[in-house]
Amino acid sequence: MRQLLLKTGGALLAALITCGTGTVAQAGEADRATILILDASGSMWGRLADDETGPGGKTKIEVARDVLDGFLGSRDMSVPLGIIAYGHNRRGDCSDIEQIAPVGRHETRALSARLARLNPRGKTPLGQSLRRAAADIPRTAEEADIVLVTDGLETCDVDPCAVAAELAAEGIRIRAHVVGFGLTETEAAALACIPDKTGGLLMRPQSGAELAEALSRATAEAPPVATTGLRLIFSYPGAMPDTYEWALRDESTGQELVLGKVSGAARYQPFAVELAPGTYTAIVTAEAGRGEARFTATGAARDIVVTMQGLLPVTAMRDRGPYAARGETVAIDLNITQAGQETGGAALALRLYAPDGGEAITYSTVEGKAGVSQAGINLPATPGPYLLKLESWGGEPVEEMTIQTETDPAVTLLAPPAVAPGAAIPVGSTGSQLWNDGIEIWQGDRQVDWGVTLGDLANGNSLTAPAEPGTYDLVYKSTDVAGTRVEKARLPIVVGTVADDATGAAAAPGAAAACDDGRGHGPDACANGREAGTRAWTDYPHRCLPGDRTAPYCEMRDAATGLGFILPENRVAEVVPASGADIFPRAAFIDATGATASIFLNPKTPPPGDNACHITRVGRLCADPDRGDEKLAAAIRTLQFTLTTGQVIRRCGDTACAFDHPNPPISGRLPARWSVEAARPTGDGGPQLSTWFFDLDRSGAFHLIGLNQPGGTDCREAGAGNRLCAFTPGIASQDFDLIRRTLGTGGTRGDTDGNTGGGASDAARTLELLAPSRTPAR
Repeated sequence: MRQLLLKTGGALLAALITCGTGTVAQAGEADRATILILDASGSMWGRLADDETGPGGKTKIEVARDVLDGFLGSRDMSVPLGIIAYGHNRRGDCSDIEQIAPVGRHETRALSARLARLNPRGKTPLGQSLRRAAADIPRTAEEADIVLVTDGLETCDVDPCAVAAELAAEGIRIRAHVVGFGLTETEAAALACIPDKTGGLLMRPQSGAELAEALSRATAEAPPVATTGLRLIFSYPGAMPDTYEWALRDESTGQELVLGKVSGAARYQPFAVELAPGTYTAIVTAEAGRGEARFTATGAARDIVVTMQGLLPVTAMRDRGPYAARGETVAIDLNITQAGQETGGAALALRLYAPDGGEAITYSTVEGKAGVSQAGINLPATPGPYLLKLESWGGEPVEEMTIQTETDPAVTLLAPPAVAPGAAIPVGSTGSQLWNDGIEIWQGDRQVDWGVTLGDLANGNSLTAPAEPGTYDLVYKSTDVAGTRVEKARLPIVVGTVADDATGAAAAPGAAAACDDGRGHGPDACANGREAGTRAWTDYPHRCLPGDRTAPYCEMRDAATGLGFILPENRVAEVVPASGADIFPRAAFIDATGATASIFLNPKTPPPGDNACHITRVGRLCADPDRGDEKLAAAIRTLQFTLTTGQVIRRCGDTACAFDHPNPPISGRLPARWSVEAARPTGDGGPQLSTWFFDLDRSGAFHLIGLNQPGGTDCREAGAGNRLCAFTPGIASQDFDLIRRTLGTGGTRGDTDGNTGGGASDAARTLELLAPSRTPAR
């Protein structure tokens, strides 16, 4: 420590400045940890009354995602971070608490992507979430901060005040901070017991900027117990600058004093200052910008957060692809979380490049003011990867991302399970994103509302719910390559009285009752949403029902067996682990409406008939062929394409593409629209690896090729000791040959000649998706 007694013009400034010179420098030691608890309950779909985006602006969950993007990029990476979320998987379930990231050091972009996929729907288990966070603190930590971000009070009957008392009695110092996002003063006071008992902070941010400031304060190093001075805390929603400088201005004299430059680990630490009573302005300056905060010193300990205003804006650009390659304008989801110096209509430029850079292919201008700015840009008709850069008009880089374009991309819709009549519906989507694509409102086969185009949403308009309560469908409409308007995705939504208990949903008027399968394969009778005499639909662990989806987009992963799949609409599922001589788990996929037959994976007694069962990567998928219709066939196609216990490492678009996975090593090329899973040892002690290659063509036919898998037909050698076999009929010989000829395993390479099809756009491998994947075309 060094202490400076400051004077100006011979007069004592009466300020004693104490400058920290790296008191937290033990950055490499994991003696401190931070655990963030994020509210993803249904009430997070609400909008902030005082948010800078205005009454028609973004929902609380959208604002939180953007703020967390900046927080994750600017926080001290040497302090291990864990993230827990609650309320995003199951409606009305107090046990819906999930570890999003274990305590450790994480790659920012991947973590932001995981948070962006949270879909609020459930309750608010504050007390149990605090207990879970405390259990996740590493044993090596000497102190920890738990940061609880919530927009509501406890709804699960576990007293958070009692849990806070438990935390205070732990053997290490645990500070629990409450960030009451959008809470009223009365609501925040009800949670004050948590920081009061643990020495944490209670904050009540009402906007995105205030939320960012609250996170900076909550994760700053704790002050010494006997502190009496002020602490200056640097805040910036962008990347942390290499160095910055603190200065202080005495407002009574106008004189400024430079306190010192900060670099290294000290950048993330508060800057301690002791001042005589008076009014001052703290100033922070860096190459990228400057910030000021005026405050009054009274002699009491206090934190002063100074937010830097950058020369360039801080942005959050989200990939909503794969985008449509039609030679038309697509909407790009762009949010300016902090404006730069230039805010005019042409302050920024969105420029499109080939994957390896070079000259810009095309560009569009973007307004520089803060807020949602869904820009549009014309994409070429040639599918493949492209590099999209947001730059200042002069070419200074702001943000970039690699996007994938396809001729006929799949689309998914994202919206809350329920909204109030006449309310604005916060709706999002991935795939296509053509400017004139529309989101309409339907009820069965009847169109209720023409809805809005993506261009309308980009210009600040919203989709409004019908005034009449009921169950409706949001329908995404686009044009195909022939110019015909077609349906690309459909998502049920309940319009009614949204419960005020943070569940984010209300009972669906006229909810479908459960009906029997009629063949002894499913429920026995109808009983108002319940199998008569047995189980309620909510007892099934996997559900894709109106207002009740246990996973975003109904992309399920069974924790006990690792079985992944996309559950078709209006079905529930249960998975049973393999036992005895079984290799794969068994599962039942039951239609809750009774409209079509139940579907079973690896049933002990398969239904009779040549067309009753279908091959998958995890065994046989069976249904009663006598009850078949197009709806059942579509459900079978979805399950057949997505059922897996593995991980999809590459999926091609409309052109052939390369794949290369390091562990275990496997590489080669795939035909257009084919996919490949990560390889696994065969289990016989030899060096061979096994995997699956699969495709769902435009006609709905499923194709499956196995590498070193038991069974199969038309087997051919694919390198030393490797056996490649067809498991379904109708596989094109050129597709099979491309996979066989280019396949490399265990570090050996096949013939990866770029002339096998696909073109230069395949050079950048940008489409790595985890199984289960996007819903296949129906």
